[in-house]
Amino acid sequence: MTAVEAPYGLRLADPIEGAQFTLLTQRPVTPASIDPSTFAPPVDTAAVITATTLETPYQVDALVRDDELSIVAECTSSERTAVGPGEYYVELSSAKMKLYLYVEGEVVFEPGTDQVRLSFPGASELRVGVRSLHEQPAATITTTDDLEALATALSQLGSALKTTSCERSFPTLRGHPPLIERGPELSVPAALSAPETGVTIEVPPRLDALLPIASLAYYLGATVEIGSRPMLHADGWSHSLDGDDGFEATVARVLKQVFLLDCVTRTEGMYDVPLYERDRVEATVDLDFPALYDRPLADQVRQYLQVPYEAIAEAVPTWKLTADVVPESTALPVLPFLADELAVVRCPDDPTATDGAKADLSPKVTSFFDTSDRGGEAFVRSTATRSETATRGLDQTVFTPEPADSIEQTYVGEGIPLGASKMSVEEYDRRLEFDASSRERTRILVVCNDPQMSDENVVGDIYGTREWIEFDITTREQVTTDELADLLAADADFFHYIGHVDPDGIRCTDGHLDAETLTEVGVNAFLLNACQSYSQGRALIDAGAIGGIVTLTDVLNKTATEIGRTVARLLNQGFSLLSMLGLLKKRNRLAQRYMVVGDGNETLVESESGSPYSATVNRISEDELTLSLKSYPTKNYPIGSISRPHLPGINKYYINSGEFGSYRLSQTDLEEFFEMQRIPVVAGEQLLWSGDLQVDIL
Repeated sequence: MTAVEAPYGLRLADPIEGAQFTLLTQRPVTPASIDPSTFAPPVDTAAVITATTLETPYQVDALVRDDELSIVAECTSSERTAVGPGEYYVELSSAKMKLYLYVEGEVVFEPGTDQVRLSFPGASELRVGVRSLHEQPAATITTTDDLEALATALSQLGSALKTTSCERSFPTLRGHPPLIERGPELSVPAALSAPETGVTIEVPPRLDALLPIASLAYYLGATVEIGSRPMLHADGWSHSLDGDDGFEATVARVLKQVFLLDCVTRTEGMYDVPLYERDRVEATVDLDFPALYDRPLADQVRQYLQVPYEAIAEAVPTWKLTADVVPESTALPVLPFLADELAVVRCPDDPTATDGAKADLSPKVTSFFDTSDRGGEAFVRSTATRSETATRGLDQTVFTPEPADSIEQTYVGEGIPLGASKMSVEEYDRRLEFDASSRERTRILVVCNDPQMSDENVVGDIYGTREWIEFDITTREQVTTDELADLLAADADFFHYIGHVDPDGIRCTDGHLDAETLTEVGVNAFLLNACQSYSQGRALIDAGAIGGIVTLTDVLNKTATEIGRTVARLLNQGFSLLSMLGLLKKRNRLAQRYMVVGDGNETLVESESGSPYSATVNRISEDELTLSLKSYPTKNYPIGSISRPHLPGINKYYINSGEFGSYRLSQTDLEEFFEMQRIPVVAGEQLLWSGDLQVDIL
């Protein structure tokens, strides 16, 4: 916590995740560190300040809890809230970290147009406590490729759960599972202690049966055993994991059903808030949620799974991630990372194993590149010939994975997956190595190496337009190979390249820089907005970058400029690489030529709303429109967080993944909502921005 001036305030920074949040004050403050254990909720750091009035930089909600952490007031943007004298913890939402204010006095919550004023009459001081949302694995399990040994390793994933109650559906109560590595013998560290939940998952002795249960075993704290058929056992009761549509689909349904009903049941505890999904579930099932809340996990699971999935299917949130993992023992180390995201895991056939030879790529790439899109413009971001670009750098099989109904899709294995990100064990490990503590400012590098593409240079102005986040933006033009190598080695959050990529590498003023010659890259994420940039982007990942966006074909300059600007805007509003590209592809078919390499979970900054939104707007009368919102989980707001849109008359919370429903609003109310935060808006076939949108002409 550091004091800031102009305006006065207190900046809170999470040095691990690089998140920032500012509390504004009326006069200078000097934070004095205090013992974090003085807070009843767990916090990593705490300080006391002498301010008794605060303002947030944008709209937030808050929960006011008494000294026993029971909710005494829910504060929303729709009305002023006042709580009489007492001892209170004020929990602020959408702050990019767990943020608590402790006060002895009154609490007054006053929402404005685009900020919230908090005042504490009668208080002499204010205590601020912060907890990072980041979690590190506690230990590493070594396993052989023996299936019994792997089952033992998977049985330990639940040791990371901070509770076996239904509150583990909150991401902050799910620690990162222990890592798994392959070795000559099975070794489980003594420090790990798997919970005794009374749940056992039995699967046949096949790798493609063990991999898909990783997330379910972790979430249920289950013991995994090798058996004759896939079954889930809960204290003497059994449920088949091989339904009519197959094993993998059944496992995914069980995970989603238990998770959803945990989210509903937990509203009987500390988070007794009006949850939209609870209303939907209660209308279709006969479950006694107050009684369920106090039952052991195994009993809850038994009662949950006796409800037909079809009865609750409409209330299940859109899942964040589907991971296609080729069932090979080399992929075992990715399982804890996928379980951490509660990913649906599928085991496809190896697309490169066709007759033992590499597939012919030309038809795939040629059909992917539709020359009819050129129209009257032939200027592409490549100086190579068409024959050179058809398969340049694509020395692996290009294929299309089976579609998934999740927000994001990733692939682990050989080959190049169209429509999904490509991950490896090394890239998942890199998540744990990342440390943003060396800087509190978000650093952006923009390089334009072709004057004819200067229209995209405006992205240097788009990045950094977020208030209350410190940015350091460097824009360079016409750089040499040595200068580009130095920039790529620099410690930076994002690198946006505008120019040409040719068979020899990234084109510079004095030749080409081949990224495969780089031994170390300091940028975390990147966009190589050039033709056929896959191989160069892949090399940047291999040299140390976390994630990036590349192209698989030629791209027209006009198209690339439009997409480059949109990418900058979406990343600047808190979208991850994968969710951003998924949204873009739905509105611009030419964005199909782009894909994510490396970690698609990477974000540039956090959204003001916690999980970023997209909106869809349709007019139904002269002064009335419908607004639909979609929420996207991120690494700092994983699935299971709750969110509430700042709309008049809306007092419901939602699980932060997928559609929030549709609202009928007056034109004035919609305009006021769009003034609070810049969000992407789908109107007809266009992707627009709330700050630029003229609602009256829709």
